[in-house]
Amino acid sequence: MPVGVYTYPGHGSSGRDSREPAAQDQDAALTAAVRSFADVGATAEVVSAGSTPTVAFSTGSVITEIRPGEYVFYDLDNARLGACDEDQIALFVAATVVSDWVPDQAILDVGTKALGREGNLERGYGGIAGEKAVLARLNEYHGFLAVPAGAARPAVGTVLPVVPNHVCPVVNSFEELIVTDTEGTMLQRWPVAARGLLS
Repeated sequence: MPVGVYTYPGHGSSGRDSREPAAQDQDAALTAAVRSFADVGATAEVVSAGSTPTVAFSTGSVITEIRPGEYVFYDLDNARLGACDEDQIALFVAATVVSDWVPDQAILDVGTKALGREGNLERGYGGIAGEKAVLARLNEYHGFLAVPAGAARPAVGTVLPVVPNHVCPVVNSFEELIVTDTEGTMLQRWPVAARGLLS
C-alpha cells in the first residue's frame, strides 16, 4: 500500500488574494511532511494537494497529484475568487419560472433541496447563466429571482439555467446528470455513483 501525505488548503477560498498564499502554505506543509518521512526512513510515494481555488498555483516539486474537486464543473464561488471565468462554469440546474406575480421578481421551482444553502443576502444563492439576476432567497422548493431594474423578467414557463454558488451539494442532490455539448445536441445521462441507497 502506498504511503503518502495530503493536504487541503481551505483558506484559499477566503478571497481573491488568498489563493496563491494558500498554495504556498500548502507547498511548505507538504515539503515539511515529505522531509519528516525521509527523516525516519520512509518515502512519501503520494504527495497529494488540493483544492480548486489553489490548483493554478499548486506547482511545488514535491506534489505528485492534485485533487481539485470542483475543477471539473466550477461554480460562482470559484468565479468570484478568480479561479475561473463565468463562461467556464459547466454545471447548471434547469429551473422553470412558476410565478411572476410580484414586480421585479420571478419564482423558480428550485430551492435548497436542489442548490443547498450556500449563499447570503450579499452574493445571493445562485445566478442565471449570462445574466445579472440572482436568487435573492430560497426555501426548500422555490427560488426567489430578483430581476435587476431595466432587465426583462422571464415569463412563466421559461426554463432558466441556474448557476450554483457551490457545485458540490448540487451534484450530491441528484441521481444523474444530463450532459450535453454547447449546442445542446449530444445528450448523455451520467449516474451520480456516490449517493442514493446502499444495498
